[in-house]
Amino acid sequence: MKINILEEGIPFDIQKEYLDYSHSFERGELTPKEIEHVGNLLLYPDVPVEGKKKALAILAHVGTIEAFIQISNYYKNPDNEIIHWTALALQECKMFLESELTDENVGFISTGLGGTNDKMRVYYLILPLENKSFTKKQHKTIEAELEFIGKKYNCPIEGFDFQDNYVGLTVLIPFDITIATFIENGIKSCNEFEIFVLEHYYAGNLEIPNEEETVRLIKIVREG
Repeated sequence: MKINILEEGIPFDIQKEYLDYSHSFERGELTPKEIEHVGNLLLYPDVPVEGKKKALAILAHVGTIEAFIQISNYYKNPDNEIIHWTALALQECKMFLESELTDENVGFISTGLGGTNDKMRVYYLILPLENKSFTKKQHKTIEAELEFIGKKYNCPIEGFDFQDNYVGLTVLIPFDITIATFIENGIKSCNEFEIFVLEHYYAGNLEIPNEEETVRLIKIVREG
């Protein structure tokens, strides 16, 4: 089975709303003329947002080239309120279309942080040992060792956030590598000559935590 990951991050509540709605009816068939009519509804400013959301879901489930083109055209300049809904519809239509054209089952995953076609974006938070702070030298060690592990497992690191009391980083994780494999091997590698990184960590793919949320997560990790 082929899996695609939606590149842009989608808030979880919108993902749930879209999936609940799109699963409330079966896939149908529309003529090219009917597809064009539904697509035109997306372009009329007087059509309410709820009507456009329904039109997008209908087109997504048709899963033809014509339906994909209609959603793609709207995706170039969607209404602000349904930008994420449009992205989900476009990806779902693409999934059905690829399944039909290749005779291969195709699925897609959408997360808060998004990803690439074959990699999911994950945010990690690692901490120093209790009552310790990371030094600049340790920051450099973390960067070097995690970059090495990232190359070893084909997990590109997009960026680091170096702080005295934590290091945050976003990483693209392939489907054949578990979220734990990257970070646990990375921590082990950092601690090979000097144990200074806590073995417990945070990993998530819904959002990058703000300052207040980071404080809460650090407390949870340390108490875990």
